[in-house]
Formats: sequence, C-alpha cells, structure tokens
Amino acid sequence: MADEPSTRPRNPLWKRAIAFESRCVNKLMGPKQQSTKAYLLRISIELLEEIISHLDLLSQFMLSRTCRAGRILTQKDWKDASLALPASEQISFWAAVAYKLPNHWVCARCCALHETDRSDTPRSQQSPPCQQGETLDTLGRSYKLRHTHIELALKFRRMGTNTAYFSELLEPCEYRTYRGAESWKSGSPNVTIHIPRIVEGRFCLQVIKEFHGYEALHEIRSFRICRHQLFPWWYWGIKDWGVFEKNMEAAWHHPGNVYDGHCQCCPVDYSILRDDDVLRATLWYDFGTGKSPRDLEWMVHLGDDTDIYSNGLYVNVKDHEPGSIRKSFQQSSFNHMVRGLLRGMTLNSRKLRRTAREVMMEHKLV
Repeated sequence: MADEPSTRPRNPLWKRAIAFESRCVNKLMGPKQQSTKAYLLRISIELLEEIISHLDLLSQFMLSRTCRAGRILTQKDWKDASLALPASEQISFWAAVAYKLPNHWVCARCCALHETDRSDTPRSQQSPPCQQGETLDTLGRSYKLRHTHIELALKFRRMGTNTAYFSELLEPCEYRTYRGAESWKSGSPNVTIHIPRIVEGRFCLQVIKEFHGYEALHEIRSFRICRHQLFPWWYWGIKDWGVFEKNMEAAWHHPGNVYDGHCQCCPVDYSILRDDDVLRATLWYDFGTGKSPRDLEWMVHLGDDTDIYSNGLYVNVKDHEPGSIRKSFQQSSFNHMVRGLLRGMTLNSRKLRRTAREVMMEHKLV
C-alpha cells in the first residue's frame, strides 16, 4: 500500500467523510465513476471548518441532519453543547430538534426532550411532575390543556403519524354538573364543552359554558375567559379588560340578542346569548402553531411567573382581527360536517350495493 503524502496532513473527520462518499459513489454509479464527488465534499476541509465555526448551534444541528458527511463534520454531544446557550435559546433549540421527532416533545421546565405518553391528554389530566405550572388554568377543571398537547397534535397532523393518539388529543370533552350533586359548586356552569380543532395549521379551541336556572347575574361565580378578561371585573385600572363583563350584563338584560366580542390583548373571540333560563358563553381560542412552549402565541394565554396584570404581556392587536377565530372555526366545522356527510353517503352506498349483490346471488339473479 502506497504511503499517504505527508505534504498535506488530513483531518480524521475528513478521511471518514471521503470514505463514506467513495462508498456511496461505488454503490450507486460503479467503480469507473469514482471521481464524482458530492458538492459539499468538493470544498476543502479548512474552508468547511471555517464555515461551520460561524454557524450557531441550531444551524450546525440542521447541517448534521442533511447527510452522513454533515453528521461527521459537526459531530458533538448536542445536549452538552446546548447547556452553553441562554435558557430561552435552549428551549428554541430543543423545540426545533423536536419538530420532526414524532415520539418526543420539548419540555420548557427541563430544557430537554421527553418521550410521548399516550395517556397524557387534556381530558385525562395525567401530566408529568415537571409540567407543574404549564397547564392553562382558564379553561375549567375538566380540561387541562398544555403546550405539549398542542405541539404533538400539530406534529401528528403534519407528519401523518400516531393517528390513534392524535384522535385522542382532539377528542371533545363535555362536563355536566347538577344542582345538589357532590361535584356541584354554586355559581359554576352547569355544562362546559371543549372542542379542539386544527384550523389552517393552528390549534384552535371552542369552549361553551352554559349557566342554567340562575335568577340573577350576580349569582354566577367569578370566572376568567383568558388572562385579561374576567367576570365580574374587579381590576378597575384597565377599562378595556372589563368589556367581557359589560357584554355579559347586556346579554342578561336583553334575552335573545347575541353579543359578540374579543379580547384586545390576546387572540380570543366570544359570543354571549341568554335564551330562556340559559345564559350561554361561547369562546374561541387560537393557541398558535405549537413551535415552542415559550413563544408569545402560547405565553399570552398561559401567563408567566410575575403578575400578568402589570407586566403587559399581550399580542399586538394587528395580529388578531376581531371575530376571525370564530369565523375560521365555524368554517372548519362546516367543512368537517360536509366531509362526514360525504363519507357517510359513500359508506352507505357501498353497503347498499353489497346488500343488493347478496340478494341477487341468493335468488340466483346473477
């Protein structure tokens, strides 16, 4: 075997990359075309190392996922490398890593990835211990939504995987209580319904709260619809945050009229109607694209460790057109209903044809 020229010392990583490239070329194109190289490998090792040194950690990780040569040139312990990043960048890094991993989700508390657990749904309320404080507390006690559920549902829809778990994450939840029952709390809704749905690549939720048999509005227990709208409103320093209470009062005193509104600080639409002895508040939420558990599109709903009323955490009004969530959700519901009807008609027609064939064969008509 000829000695390797000593005039140009080779990096061990470069040797492995060249060997890998040569094996691929031999396998795909035959030994006579070994001179063909991948475009990346035509660049000198010194220049490649210089380019990689200017990439941030996430870009290096993305390069490592492009091909085996990329993995060789950027190989490192990604977990250890991520510890050098600021906390906010660590979460963004792991969120990007989890984007294409169907069986993992990113944990903002641990700054790491966790494996999926099919028993963990908003309805089951079985969350890992590390997720304490990550549950949305404005949706009621029967539906415990976390960013984890949003991230996984959108990922499963995008990748077409884990269909059974995906269906469970989007399963509607209905909670009913009756006066005199052990679970009944005076002033609380008699019926609460949660209907999650993915609309145009975003996780949306419809919530219906029904109050039955109340003789006066003040009998209804205080409740929030988001971090900024509360009934009854007691924080008089910010008048815009008391609009929901005013609409509740208007609906109560004018039965049969629908009062639509929205939050000026986060993407929430609502409609309020009093019909006979039922006061119904229907809410529509847009929880975003599920990319990171610390993105503003989620944190504006969850809040943070400080006082939400003083830190001014909100989404710019221009990002939420009033009524747009309600319209998009209703259009999605209509499309969902039409698809269901067409599917039912198709299945019924097949069943009818199959039955007709069986009858014809039984009576020897074919």
